[in-house]
Amino acid sequence: MTDVEAPRPKYAQIAEMLRSRIKRGDYPPGSNLPSEDHLARELGVSRVTVNRAVSVLRAAGDVTVKRGSGTVVRSLPKIVRDAEARYAARDEGTGAGEVEARKLNLRPRTDYLEIGQTAAPAEVAQALDIAEGQPVLVRRRVLYANDEPTQMADSYYPWELVKDSAELLQPEAGVGGSLTRLAELGYPPVRFAEDIDVRLPTPEEHQVLQIEATQPVFRIWRVTYSHDRRPIEICDHVMPGHLWTLHYGWRDEASNTRRDQ
Repeated sequence: MTDVEAPRPKYAQIAEMLRSRIKRGDYPPGSNLPSEDHLARELGVSRVTVNRAVSVLRAAGDVTVKRGSGTVVRSLPKIVRDAEARYAARDEGTGAGEVEARKLNLRPRTDYLEIGQTAAPAEVAQALDIAEGQPVLVRRRVLYANDEPTQMADSYYPWELVKDSAELLQPEAGVGGSLTRLAELGYPPVRFAEDIDVRLPTPEEHQVLQIEATQPVFRIWRVTYSHDRRPIEICDHVMPGHLWTLHYGWRDEASNTRRDQ
């Protein structure tokens, strides 16, 4: 029997032990954890204690419960979202999300839920500097890797800019994705701004992303600007927090200025 130390709660110790076993490869990605009854007998604790430990792992995204399969170790690796590199590399595929998945040898897929003209919601209209209710193009999609959802992404574009783009009105926008199509229309992206919030998922996000209702998500609100500071795209990303690492890099402009003096 494995000794469980005090004063930490037993369930917390067991959760950490199981996490260590997962990292060590005792329970490989996609495999099942031993049953709660088995772990309770092995560790000499109650099944309730094991259940609380597994709940900690579920909330952290280390495992998930699949109907008919039991408790399964997360199969996808952490995906690094490098804010600067992802846009520079988008021409390697049909968009940055596809490139990120392929670099990890994952099989990308995008399901489009809606593509077409709609009235701009208030938040979108404000960011695009247009009147609420003005026509915009919306492209709502869910991105997958190895058939597991990795993010929801809704993009909005001023209708007057994109109404003549056949590519943007269909699911496959071509190599480089929507930002390359905007450049071809005469509105190349020159600057991006992102606001990031961490919150619990909405009921729809919980269902679509197949995550626990208690698992936090990143909500990334990106505004893309062209020349003359004109906003040309809004993208609203919602991503499971346990699945992504957000990476940002920047120069120390103050140091550059001192060197130039």
